[in-house]
Amino acid sequence: MDPKLKKLVFILLCLVLVAETSARDSIKAIGGFNLSKYSETLRSNSINKFRTGFEIGIGYEINLSSHIALEVDGLFCQKGSREEVRDLDGSYMFTFNYVLNEISVPILMKVRLKTGSSPYILVGGELSFIISHNFKIEEEGWGTIWMLPETKWAYYGIVFGCGFEWKKNRISPIIEARYYLGLTNIFKSYPSGTPLVKPRTIVFLVGLKYQVF
Repeated sequence: MDPKLKKLVFILLCLVLVAETSARDSIKAIGGFNLSKYSETLRSNSINKFRTGFEIGIGYEINLSSHIALEVDGLFCQKGSREEVRDLDGSYMFTFNYVLNEISVPILMKVRLKTGSSPYILVGGELSFIISHNFKIEEEGWGTIWMLPETKWAYYGIVFGCGFEWKKNRISPIIEARYYLGLTNIFKSYPSGTPLVKPRTIVFLVGLKYQVF
């Protein structure tokens, strides 16, 4: 395992273990859509565009105080990128549609601006385990080309976000917007040389939070 990845896993586990639980811990069910693209293209004569995907999963929130909480999520995410290939004169030729399916584990600090119904800020890290990675050419009608052998099994990044919670007794609706910034290359090899590709993802989520204690 990458030494930096080992260090991140250790830090995230320590955050979970040292957090003191309170009488207001909550579980949450969240889902929504995302816009994602890769930081670099795989070809010199192309540009990356956002593609639409989705996320769905659950989370557990540990309240450290009335304004600060630690949140751990487990999400199935479909990320990827659309790479538009151009001719030498700049004219459009065709598009590679990349699909990156993964299990994402964000560990976040949540800061509420006030008690009760309130906006909040999220910051933390994300550890993602890659399930599959493939692409197809949209216009050509080709079948799916699998890229998992050239792809690493995991990567990590940082997360920023904000949201709003409507406090309703034990069940509270929430909305969130997050930005996932991948920090490590998802490729371990590639036929034309290993590119430096990091996912960039904008996420919009809705959900329900249930106070378990």
